[in-house]
Amino acid sequence: MKQSLLFIHGFRGNKLGLKELANKFPKNKYDVHLVNVPPAGGKSLSEYSARLYARFIGSYIRKNKLDRPILVGHSMGSIIAAATAERYPELVSDKLILLAPISVKPSPFFAMLTPLAAILPNKIVGFITTKYLFIPQDKDLFEKTLQTTYRCGADYTSKSDIFKAGKFSVSCAISDFTFKKDTLFLSGEHDKLIPRQKTEDIAQKIGAKTAYIKNSGHLLNYEEPGKTAAAIKRFIK
Repeated sequence: MKQSLLFIHGFRGNKLGLKELANKFPKNKYDVHLVNVPPAGGKSLSEYSARLYARFIGSYIRKNKLDRPILVGHSMGSIIAAATAERYPELVSDKLILLAPISVKPSPFFAMLTPLAAILPNKIVGFITTKYLFIPQDKDLFEKTLQTTYRCGADYTSKSDIFKAGKFSVSCAISDFTFKKDTLFLSGEHDKLIPRQKTEDIAQKIGAKTAYIKNSGHLLNYEEPGKTAAAIKRFIK
C-alpha cells in the first residue's frame, strides 16, 4: 500500500515551490499531494487563523479521500500542519514532518516587517526574502529559486489577503499547539529565521526528533531537495 503524503507550502509560496521536493518520492511507492493554501491558488479565507487553515486542510483531505496522509509542512506550512494535527488528529498520520519549522514566534522586528510584504511589488519582496533565506553560493540555483519565487508570488488573491496571511504567519508558532504525533523537525543547518537552540528546546518539550540539512538555510526545499527527501524517507521508515 502506498504511503500518502500531503505537502503544505509557506507564506508567499504555492505548491509549485514544493514540486521539486515532492518529485523525489516515486509514484509507485508514494501517493503525493500538493495543496495551495490561501491566499494562493485563487482561494481566500474569511479569517486567516489557525482554526480556519486547519479546517481548510481537513476539508482537502476529506474531499480528495486521502487515507490519513503524512503532513509535510514548510515554514508557515509547519504551523498549519501542527494546527491540523491538533484539531483533526484522526484525519492525518501518526507521523508529522515539519520543514524549516516555525517552532517559536519570530522576533518582533521580523514580525513587524512580514505583513508589509503585501505592500511592496512581488519581485522586490521575492528578491529580498530569497537573498536573505538562501544559503548556497551556486548562482544558477539562486536564479532558479528566485524565478520560482516570482512565479509563486504572482498567484495570490489580493494584497489584503497577503497582508492577513503574513500577519498570521508571525502570530503563531508550533509551540502554540498540542498534538500527539511522531514528529520530525527538519531544518537547514544555517536557517536564519528561527534560532537552532529554540527549535531544539521546543522539539524536546513536545518529544519531536530533529535533523539538519548541511549547506542549507530556510529554503531547504529549493537548496537541497534530494537531501531533504532522503531525510524524510528515513523518518517515514
